[in-house]
Amino acid sequence: SSYFPLVLPAIPCVAQSNETLQTEGNATKMSEEAAPPAPAMPSLKLSQIVPMVLMLGMGKIDMDELGYRRHVEVAYVIAQVLCLLLVGYIYQKVEAMEDDSKKIHIPEVTQFGQVVSPATDLTAKEYDQTKIKEQLKQSLMGAVILGGVYYKWQYLIPLLLQIIMTPLQLYESPLFQLHVLKKPVSRPFPAPNPLGLPTTPETPAAPAEEKKEVKDGEKESKKKA
Repeated sequence: SSYFPLVLPAIPCVAQSNETLQTEGNATKMSEEAAPPAPAMPSLKLSQIVPMVLMLGMGKIDMDELGYRRHVEVAYVIAQVLCLLLVGYIYQKVEAMEDDSKKIHIPEVTQFGQVVSPATDLTAKEYDQTKIKEQLKQSLMGAVILGGVYYKWQYLIPLLLQIIMTPLQLYESPLFQLHVLKKPVSRPFPAPNPLGLPTTPETPAAPAEEKKEVKDGEKESKKKA
């Protein structure tokens, strides 16, 4: 009896495996292109780290026993006055802006499940005007309230914190970054976390005119259908 060895068709298998690899590679490329970009990581600001460091340091040093009470009071007043003057300077810069017709959609702001401010459409100048007025009001109220607390209970720790925190928070504010440092800042500004936690940078809002065009196009498509 004669013996015939069995020869397997190796070449078609290699070709088929190459085709499968190419299709898998194309599928992965398409999935990578279609996948949305990853959300930005929450940013940890310096104003969220400094209070903890200050509290640790002030727990070991008694400024009152060292005789620095009057120094702290004068430093607090100087810091508040300088910050208020700087806010007034930013207010003048905002008022000098050119008011264009392009409007930005401002989404509603909610805190603890309640709507603080409803959604609206504003120009860049109108939006900055509302924000600088809010910042000026908060600065004045904070200085008055803390001054009353110190006058009543004579606590030095809040004064020491605000000597550092008030200028630092003003420096980190979007209005300071935009109008003083001339850095590009997208509107609307990210809403501050009421609990002081790190905030995630928001994506730039689409202009209100583009949103209206999209809605009009959807209505026309529905009518044609």
